[in-house]
Amino acid sequence: MPRYGTIVVIKRNGTDGIVFPLTSTSCLFGRKTECDIRMRLPWVSNEHCKIEINENKEAVLINLSTVNPTQLNGACFEQPVPLKHGDVLTIIDRSFRFEYPVQSTPKKRHSRSPKDETLQQVAEVELLHKQSAGAKSVDAS
Repeated sequence: MPRYGTIVVIKRNGTDGIVFPLTSTSCLFGRKTECDIRMRLPWVSNEHCKIEINENKEAVLINLSTVNPTQLNGACFEQPVPLKHGDVLTIIDRSFRFEYPVQSTPKKRHSRSPKDETLQQVAEVELLHKQSAGAKSVDAS
């Protein structure tokens, strides 16, 4: 299952609370029971805001409440806003931090000369031969 990021609840004392993995392409915040992140406050709209993952795998915050708009990093917004790692969204007096998943950094391959490539392939073949010989001797005993 893909992981598009996490939503971290920020407790009132400023420490991190529950962490919700963002594994689907949409995460709905609000008061109704069908919401992914449910808040039982009378000032929270049934569907207050949502995070959607677009075709570029970017998270976008969409405000759905006109009465008590969602804030992003302390400011109100009208149009959908792309989220960045560490952005804080606030609904009434509850705050959440968006974090992108940790990506593994691809290792750089050093260019090799054809001779190095050949030596590497020979070493791999010898290793496979030794492993298969060892496996056969284990099977025979």
